[in-house]
Amino acid sequence: MRILFGDEVCAFDQGGTCVLIPQARRWMLSQNNDMNGGHCYGMSVTSLLLHMGALQPENFGGDATADLRFPGNKAMQEMIARQFVGQSMQAVRDGQVQGTPNQIVDKLIGVLKPGAAETYSLGFYKRDRTGGHEVTPFAIEDKGDGMKSILIYDNNYLNEIRHVDVDTTRNTWTYTTAADPRHAAENYDGDAGTGTLELDPTTPAQKQHPFPHTAHHIKGNKTGASTGGSPITVFLNGDPIDHGHLLITDDHERRIGFVGGKRVNEIPGARFVDIKANDSAYRSEPTYELPPGAQYSVTVDGTELNKTDPTSVSIIGDAYEISASSINLTPNSKSTIKVSGDGSKVTYNSTDAQKPDIEIGESYDSTDYTFIASKTAVGAGGEVSVSLPLDHNVFTVDGSKSGADEAIGVRIIRDDKSKKETREFTYDGINVAKGGTAELNFDDWDKGGKSIDLAVNGEKVRLAAN
Repeated sequence: MRILFGDEVCAFDQGGTCVLIPQARRWMLSQNNDMNGGHCYGMSVTSLLLHMGALQPENFGGDATADLRFPGNKAMQEMIARQFVGQSMQAVRDGQVQGTPNQIVDKLIGVLKPGAAETYSLGFYKRDRTGGHEVTPFAIEDKGDGMKSILIYDNNYLNEIRHVDVDTTRNTWTYTTAADPRHAAENYDGDAGTGTLELDPTTPAQKQHPFPHTAHHIKGNKTGASTGGSPITVFLNGDPIDHGHLLITDDHERRIGFVGGKRVNEIPGARFVDIKANDSAYRSEPTYELPPGAQYSVTVDGTELNKTDPTSVSIIGDAYEISASSINLTPNSKSTIKVSGDGSKVTYNSTDAQKPDIEIGESYDSTDYTFIASKTAVGAGGEVSVSLPLDHNVFTVDGSKSGADEAIGVRIIRDDKSKKETREFTYDGINVAKGGTAELNFDDWDKGGKSIDLAVNGEKVRLAAN
């Protein structure tokens, strides 16, 4: 993370280790989840860097590229992961070349020459933008009669020259592959209107980038609105094939996400971000970028599920991160997460009984906090709210509408930037009867004490970490 973004993602340095701010930690976890679908983008770009001489095989344990091995090769694994996340960087997106199949071929003819100022990897999707894959182009073969082949290295086919075929007369393209070699090959194809063939530049990802979520709150300042101007980022983590879909609604009832299995986008400035990491059979949810300055509700819709899917949702704003995890999304069920504009309050409701873990991470000028309330139970149609007001040290779990008895666990992480010190408080088994509310006043603990005042429906007790 420090190589990618510099010290701005670090709350402080602790013995040479970067202690990440909450937003950066959540971003890293979400990117690692995306990599579970495959590393083709990272493999493709790393291959180009080795070919260009920008990377040397001896730095990764081999005399030549063909000698490199992945198992146990931490340096190579880290490099591939670093290149994988490059596709999320704005500088890479700004340099991306999109166009018709013929335009992509023409661009490659111009850049596949010695001394070219930029090199590109080739990305493509199915017509519905699932099964994204990335390969390394190295030549164009003219086969006559308007047919041209983009010769490529596909990391799923070692020691093979593969080809993406382009019919320049019809302005169409085809390729057969499995983005994961464990599964059967499938056909990819597109035309001038699908927008499913693109070129991704290599060099922008090699530079250090500004991290988009580095704002902080001022302690004691109650804002009630989002901070800064960077997009709010939303991730869904679930099964790569049989998962729910997101439908995100702003405070004007405009939507982005999936309705009836099809994409909709009614929010000006919002966008889908498709990640090329997946098996050709995968239908992974895109990442979402939303304009700041609004309050959003994020619904996870299990209407099309065939089986229960363990699901989590992550939301990252300028000065906060939110997650709702341990959601056992069942067929035809829905869970909704509503987030205040400043990230200080999260409300969760579900059409069926659930026990999600809800996390709020807040970055302040001198201290960062992460609060996790685990097993915040709701009954069918119930609702629970978790809040961390910016103007006082009280963490609240409001189960007044939960419709279920609670046995909550709480974990607090405090990163003091001036003292370069991390403190934690953990307590399991806070019992809250149906319709009750738990308030944890951590003011004394925040000042160095060892206990926290708990009030459940007004009855107070002092808690020591267990």
